[in-house]
Amino acid sequence: MLTLSRIEQLKAMALRKLIHVVLSVFLIIPFIVNLGVYGISMTLYFALIALGVSVIYVIQVKRPIITVILLDALTSARRSILQQVIKSPIGSAIPIDTLNDGLMRLEKTVKELLESVERDYERRGGYLGILMGAIGVLISLLLTNNYVIYGIISVIVYDTMSALGGVLLGRVKLPFSNATMEGTLVGMASLVTVLFLLTNQLIGSLTITVVAALSEAYGMEDNLAIPVTTSLIAMVLKLPIIA
Repeated sequence: MLTLSRIEQLKAMALRKLIHVVLSVFLIIPFIVNLGVYGISMTLYFALIALGVSVIYVIQVKRPIITVILLDALTSARRSILQQVIKSPIGSAIPIDTLNDGLMRLEKTVKELLESVERDYERRGGYLGILMGAIGVLISLLLTNNYVIYGIISVIVYDTMSALGGVLLGRVKLPFSNATMEGTLVGMASLVTVLFLLTNQLIGSLTITVVAALSEAYGMEDNLAIPVTTSLIAMVLKLPIIA
C-alpha cells in the first residue's frame, strides 16, 4: 500500500516527467517534419536548441527568476482581480475576503507544486538536466548522425519510466547507485518493448536497453550519458535507422 509520502513523491515525479516528455517532443520534430524546406539542417536545429537552453540555464544560475517571476505574476494577478472586482458595479455583492482567500490558496498550491517539481540541486544550480539533454543529443548527432534517434527515444522512454517505477515500486538500491532495482526493471522493460516494436531487432534492442540502464545508474548525468552511449551502440551494431 502506498504511503502518503510516496503518493506525493509519485505526483511530483509524474509532473516532472510529463514536463520532460513535453520538452522532448522538440527533439523528435526533425524526424517528423522536413526542416530542409525551411533551410534548417538537423545539426543547425539541435545547435539552436542547445544554444537556447544554455541561455536559459545561464540566466537562471545568475538570477534564478523563473519561479520567482511566475509567483510574482500570480500575486499581481490576484491584486488586479481584487481591484477590478471592488471597482465593478457588482463589487459590493461579492465577498472580497472569501475571493481573496481563494486566490491566495491558489497561489499557495502553485508554489507548493513548483517546489515539489524542482529538485534541490536545480534550485541551487539551475536546470542542469535540460541543458545536459540538449548537449547530449547534439553530441550524439555529431558522432552518429541519424542514429541520434536511438538516444532520443532512450532518454525519453527509459528515463521517464525508470523514474516513475522507482518512486512507485522502488525498494532495493542498485550497488553504488541511487537507482533502484525495481525502477531499472520498469525502465528496461519499457525501452526494450518500444525499440523492438520499432526495429524488430531483439538483441540490438536488449543491448541498447542495458546500456541505457547502466548510463542512468552510473553516469554522472543521465540526460547526457544516455543519448550519447545508446546512439553510439546503435551505430556500432548497425541497427536500422528509425525514421
